[in-house]
Amino acid sequence: MKHLKNLSYYIIPLLVAFFNILIIIVPNVVISSAQAGLLLWFNKILPSILPFLIGTNILIHLGFIDFLGTLLDPFMKRVFNVSGCGAFALVLGMLSGYPVGAKITSNLRENNKISQIEAQRLISFTNNSGPLFIIGAIGIGMFENVYIGYLMLAIHYISAINVGFIFRFYKKSGPIIVANNTSFKDALLKLKLARIKSNKTIGQILGESVKSSLETISLVGGFIILFSVISEIFKVSGIFDKIGKLIFPDSLEPFSNGLFMGIVEITNGINILSSVEGINSIIITCGLVSFSGLSILAQTSSMIYKSDIKMNIYIISKILHTIFSILYAIILIPIFNKLLNNTTLSVFNSFNNSSLKYSTLYFIIGIFILICLAIFCTYFFKPKKK
Repeated sequence: MKHLKNLSYYIIPLLVAFFNILIIIVPNVVISSAQAGLLLWFNKILPSILPFLIGTNILIHLGFIDFLGTLLDPFMKRVFNVSGCGAFALVLGMLSGYPVGAKITSNLRENNKISQIEAQRLISFTNNSGPLFIIGAIGIGMFENVYIGYLMLAIHYISAINVGFIFRFYKKSGPIIVANNTSFKDALLKLKLARIKSNKTIGQILGESVKSSLETISLVGGFIILFSVISEIFKVSGIFDKIGKLIFPDSLEPFSNGLFMGIVEITNGINILSSVEGINSIIITCGLVSFSGLSILAQTSSMIYKSDIKMNIYIISKILHTIFSILYAIILIPIFNKLLNNTTLSVFNSFNNSSLKYSTLYFIIGIFILICLAIFCTYFFKPKKK
């Protein structure tokens, strides 16, 4: 492993140099994909996430985290073995989407609201995709069926909760101490004390919140553009198609392209998968949304690098999230289709024993790919110690 890490010092600069050469060789591909990434960020990500980022920063400065944490401490400790303020990251992480959950968790850790172990547990299930993306972009926009979006959202959230429950045992030591006498009055007192301790004017809070949020959203935009270019270069070069034919010889070209492009950048990959009829495209989409892709992993790494949250442990949690999502999709989609009497979701009509067989094969191969990616990311996405 040490030799592999030393080898990365030479391989990464060569890959970056090769990437820059490709920009010169195929400028039309680079420009068009960069424009697509920029428009995606400007039209979808910026208006949907920036208000959440500004709002969460203001609430943190105003002491709302202490208020919420006091009220929800018994619930969060009993279920997830984290402090009550983690509920803030859970709710807003689910509502706003990647990488807001990671950003809030990192802020909580940097402000010493939670311990390092609690932060590691918390980020495992709070950095999720949001309903706007799953229902709006994927369900309605790509698969052209709102019910698919609702089903995927339910699978995504249920799987995240499962991961959170498993990670409650991460580095568990000693009994869980739960305050049973918490009152609303205590929560209000914590809110007041936090506000006094902050000692900042509303103008200062607004200014710092907007500045921090713009910095974060600009960073997210840069990653989206970068990985849009990378995934498009892979697609145009035919690499995804060749790998797909080796692993899935009987699959359609759009399926393999969508799968591997989704591992790099989920939006473009899922958009391609949505053009493939059948159960497999939906199952793989559920897995990709939970894994989030290398682009989101890079964004998450950039959100937590100032904290002591370990990226390699986070990647393990995303693999678990992916496994749960695919399993739930295989189990729930036929049930969901039967309840709707095969009339609303025509895309489910092709489900049969053969589909289940290939879905299982895709599941096993997909998990193998994700484990390889986890080993890779353990070394290349690990935050540097200061």
